[in-house]
Amino acid sequence: MRIIQRKVKGKPYFYLEKTLRIGDNKWKKIYVYLGLKKPRPGQAKTLQKKLDQKVSDYILKEIVKPDTEFIDKDTALKLERIKNTYAKLLDGLGKTNRAALLERQRAQFITNTNAIEGSRITLDQTKKILELRKTYETDKDELEVLNMRDCLALYDKYLESKEDITESMVLRMHLILLKAIPGYEEHEGAWRKVNVFIRTSKYEFPHWQKAPGLMKQLFKWYAVNRQNMHPLELAAKFHARLVTIHPFADGNGRMARLLMNYILQANRFPFIDIPYDKRDEYFDTQEKAHFGNFRPFVDFLIKQMIEDYKKSKKA
Repeated sequence: MRIIQRKVKGKPYFYLEKTLRIGDNKWKKIYVYLGLKKPRPGQAKTLQKKLDQKVSDYILKEIVKPDTEFIDKDTALKLERIKNTYAKLLDGLGKTNRAALLERQRAQFITNTNAIEGSRITLDQTKKILELRKTYETDKDELEVLNMRDCLALYDKYLESKEDITESMVLRMHLILLKAIPGYEEHEGAWRKVNVFIRTSKYEFPHWQKAPGLMKQLFKWYAVNRQNMHPLELAAKFHARLVTIHPFADGNGRMARLLMNYILQANRFPFIDIPYDKRDEYFDTQEKAHFGNFRPFVDFLIKQMIEDYKKSKKA
């Protein structure tokens, strides 16, 4: 915090200024106008309080967001620094190296997101399938790799054109996700027409007839909250709400993780990959969210984003 002088049309004006770090070599200057004269020593405490309040208001409004429940100021600033520093790191890689990093990240994500749902495909096998770019007619696990690859290609197009999340977007991606999967032909790109349950969950999922209406409510909830909630909390709650509705006959978790990342990346935050070895912890947060407790999943994603960022920075 310091007093600075600026000249406007030859006249000196004084400001009390504080610089807030929001990324590596990225700063936000916040100041209070003092007038044409430097403040007297006795005014320092009052002016400092005024500037501190202005800094706090800025963080709460612009970084934390007013309707955020579970992300405090310190955490929001840490996530903001990760967002800005990660973007700078990517810019510094150059086009070829950036594409190679994205390819590695996507292969890892495809492996993990499918493994969470029971796929036996390893990372090396995923890379091989993606390199060969063959279409498999019978192996479900291999088809799921190719389908997720195609989902991510469409995902990238939506991101590039800054499309909002809508029913048509979600159903179109789901159509690709289940494409050619034996036994799921009638469920591709459609809300479920069967009742579902998870053997390890105590939650009773909504009757299939309620799913379309509940999804419409979710899209409205997202539209209302997208500007006033921290993007990570918004992404976590959207994911958890979708899984609680369980709108599809198959592919609910994969679609939720895909759309969670779409919300993050649409707000310039890094992609989050949930590792298979954290499957049990992840499922535990989802079970709590089924009953309205979203905090554990928000905390889980914060921790995962910090871990992913450290790995990416090291790489």
